[in-house]
Amino acid sequence: MRKKIWLLTAVLLIFVLISAGCSKKDEGSVNPEDTPPINEEPDELIRETIVYYEDDAGYLVPVMRKIPWVEGIAKYTLSVMMDTPEQQEDLIMMGLRPLLPADTKILGMSITDGIAKLDLNEAVLDCEDALEESNMIQGIVLTLAEFSTIDKVQFLFNGKILEKLPHGTIVKEPIGPTDINLEMAEDAIAQGAKVTVFFQSTSSSLYDYLIPVTRVTSLENASLQSTINELLKGPMDTDNMKIDIPPDTKLLGIQMDGGVTYLNFSKEFKDIANSEDSEKMVLKAIKMTAMQYPEVEVVEILVEGKPYSGATSLENIPVFANEW
Repeated sequence: MRKKIWLLTAVLLIFVLISAGCSKKDEGSVNPEDTPPINEEPDELIRETIVYYEDDAGYLVPVMRKIPWVEGIAKYTLSVMMDTPEQQEDLIMMGLRPLLPADTKILGMSITDGIAKLDLNEAVLDCEDALEESNMIQGIVLTLAEFSTIDKVQFLFNGKILEKLPHGTIVKEPIGPTDINLEMAEDAIAQGAKVTVFFQSTSSSLYDYLIPVTRVTSLENASLQSTINELLKGPMDTDNMKIDIPPDTKLLGIQMDGGVTYLNFSKEFKDIANSEDSEKMVLKAIKMTAMQYPEVEVVEILVEGKPYSGATSLENIPVFANEW
């Protein structure tokens, strides 16, 4: 009996020591505010994280992934950007592809004062062209910047800082998030204001997703009204994107009242209710576009001053572009 008690005590002591050791956090791995609530069950310890991929037309596409809480979660997140058979299987339905080759190795990663030093092996240097190379770097930066501890990424390759990559992408200094899928409006001016709008992909995939586009305009300053008007103009690349807002739809005005932003459209807008699938994507694109502005907390849509009534409620539209 004493032997059993001694064995039980020893096992409990080992468990306590292991738990204490695991509770120590490597410097710069995860910000305290990024840690999950302690009252959650183990199978609920996940973080909703935006990860970037590339579509067949070469556009960067954000996808909300549920990443398990592990030590060094930012580093782990990069693994779901690698072109492994598992990721290919998951992404094929969306018509997307990973940004990192399958044989990518993360040789090291540390985070200090908002800068993540990311050391990758030479596999990532073998991109086919400048667009693929630029998307890889930008996609990594945008993905890591989703973590509150990371503002910029300093890239290293086999432990060395390079001035530029084989196709010309500059990587010498720490890189922060930049304009995604940049395009110039037809009447754009060199220093025109930039707005980000969301358009629907026209790919042959079975999954509908939104593509964020940063558009340089002819305006000196951007506003919510000018941004929505750019959305109404539709995409410039009509071969790969669309927005099913009925032609001739106009934004009649914007009103803010008690944290609610009312977008008032002309009567043509009602026609989106004729297609439930189109309606969902249009409402989502409008909501995502509007909620980039910090003063916009809740979005409501009016048509000729009256509440829009369709099959889809804006309350049920998520505030992220695409979900996996």
